[in-house]
Amino acid sequence: MYAENGGHLRAELSTLLRQHRVQQRLGGAGSHSIPETTSVEERRLLGEQIGRYRHSALVWCVQAVRAANPRMNLLGTSTRTRGPAEELRYRLDVAIAHSSGLPGLDELTIEQPFAMVESWRQVARAATLGEHDFDAGLGYGRLSQVQCMTLLKDACDVARGLVGLDRRYAHIPGWKPLKEAGWLARAAETCATFAGYDEPDYTIDLRGWQPRRTLVEGPGLPGLIGVLQAQHNVLVHLDEFPDARSLRLLLDSQRIVSRDAATLDPRASSEWTDRSSTYLRLIHATKDIGGMIGNGGPAAGEAALAASRIEQVTRAVQAGTDVADSGPLRHLAQLGREIDERITQVIQQGARERIYFARVPFPRVDKDAAGLVKPTRQRYVPMTADVCQELLELVRDELRPQAETPRAPKRAAASRVELAAALVHRPEPRRAQSGPAM
Repeated sequence: MYAENGGHLRAELSTLLRQHRVQQRLGGAGSHSIPETTSVEERRLLGEQIGRYRHSALVWCVQAVRAANPRMNLLGTSTRTRGPAEELRYRLDVAIAHSSGLPGLDELTIEQPFAMVESWRQVARAATLGEHDFDAGLGYGRLSQVQCMTLLKDACDVARGLVGLDRRYAHIPGWKPLKEAGWLARAAETCATFAGYDEPDYTIDLRGWQPRRTLVEGPGLPGLIGVLQAQHNVLVHLDEFPDARSLRLLLDSQRIVSRDAATLDPRASSEWTDRSSTYLRLIHATKDIGGMIGNGGPAAGEAALAASRIEQVTRAVQAGTDVADSGPLRHLAQLGREIDERITQVIQQGARERIYFARVPFPRVDKDAAGLVKPTRQRYVPMTADVCQELLELVRDELRPQAETPRAPKRAAASRVELAAALVHRPEPRRAQSGPAM
């Protein structure tokens, strides 16, 4: 997630910006009480390693600028014709073209003996992991204009920090400075001012790559935790499209879960009752729906477990042998909303792609049917608004949960304020020596 990777990148960069006396931190000569522990050649190799870590951060900055402003062709442009974002991207491309290259896998995964180099490794690691965020909800077209400006401001601050550290590390043996660092610093400061005109939108931290859900395997857990286990597994199994029969079993199981949850959770009883009523109406609306494509057996099995377990919990609570905790009930409500959203997508996809069909009676007698009493003929037609109006309206208007207003993580603003303070950090002056003034 962008909150985790971006926050870690800013935190480690803030730590580096507050560190001075670089030679001593790499084992170089210091005062009479700090002996030299590394040779010039060893510090040169450490400087090259830091340069590779820095390259990862530069690549992250370019990808962030592209996600916020995807103008691709900068050929034939000049400083006067490029906007702030285009100018920053151009200067970053120049710096990357003359950089030392990306670090190896061992350099990213093995802890470094020097604390300063370890901080650089964490910066490169966060930047490398953060590259996956731009293909998972953080790309251009998925962000609002304010979110684009927030992302652009983050890239500017990281670039400014890299330039400041580049100047500070100039005395490392064999240090390779950034190409045209002055132009890069100017472009980053100008772009940061441009991107900081409006109030930032830190809900961007909620976007990015997230780990895929996995099954909670093992024996059934006791109480409401066991219900959560089964509901979680239902949501995981719903990644596979269910057939029509399994869909009806899912709907009935969710009705039972909602009915008993209304008894266990008096504060949200009305919400659970409405959900149970909605699923009951969906069961009646899907009684004539057919479709054999899909594999909903595992999801239906877990849903049946959830229904049976919550019935056991309800009986235990009514008998006084168990107590319904509010924490698991809140988690159960969240899982219910996610299951509602997934079932909504399933039914709409089944109608759109003609995977589910509606059984419609045909006004003729089926003479080929067995028995003396001949039923009317039936045929299956695609689910359209004319044939399945009630079902599709239920799914669209009542089943789909209302979108909640996203809230930014608690430390979203704090991590950026810390980096902004570190960018203007200056070392404290040395204390004046005691004694008479000369």
